[in-house]
Amino acid sequence: MSTNLRSESVAEAITTPQRYRELRPGIDGFRLVSATLAVTLLPDPRRARYEYECHLETVGPVLARYWCYHLPAGGAEVADLRAWDARGKLSARLLWTEGPGTRVEVRLRQPVKPGERYTFNYSYESSIGTVVARDGAARTVTYSDWVIFNIPCALLHVHVELPPGARALAVVPAAHERDEARITYRVRELRPLEAVSFVVAYRVSTQRPGYRRLARAFAAALSREPEEFTEVPRDW
Repeated sequence: MSTNLRSESVAEAITTPQRYRELRPGIDGFRLVSATLAVTLLPDPRRARYEYECHLETVGPVLARYWCYHLPAGGAEVADLRAWDARGKLSARLLWTEGPGTRVEVRLRQPVKPGERYTFNYSYESSIGTVVARDGAARTVTYSDWVIFNIPCALLHVHVELPPGARALAVVPAAHERDEARITYRVRELRPLEAVSFVVAYRVSTQRPGYRRLARAFAAALSREPEEFTEVPRDW
């Protein structure tokens, strides 16, 4: 049975990161000049695709050779792990941890020396913390999550991409940017192990596109006046 530390309710989006943070040590000698996380919420409300872009800098005497990031989801709940930089594919794997969750390890293309910077990406699909309420042919999904780095981060962007056809109902805290398909947070000067928590509620139809078109056509037909259904006499 996999171990999962993701929140199981909306309220736990605030309390769970504290328990998670207590299990992870901070690391000196490195920092993120900037980082971007894009979370793509999938049609399955229990799954999402995560993609990170990290601009790493070594500020201490130890060379950076690996990047490690702890995930709250168990290893069995994480799939399709990838890593790359400007030159191509990087080696990445999931590692077992003594505490809850699992760990992503990315091997950097070359050691990052003191004062040097290096940009790389990694992505994976994972289970997520959601509360789903069904209402006829639609459902309301409340998704809660957080980001925690164990080194300082000067600038973090978080983009949450809604599933196709979804409409955002509520966003906590308020987003810096928001449109029909994407919600964006921007946070500066994060300390090691400082959590960025957020909650997004959205509503989406569970009908297939073909059924939705048929329902709209049927509704339009019912809204027409009775005279519009009268057939014009033909000349035989």
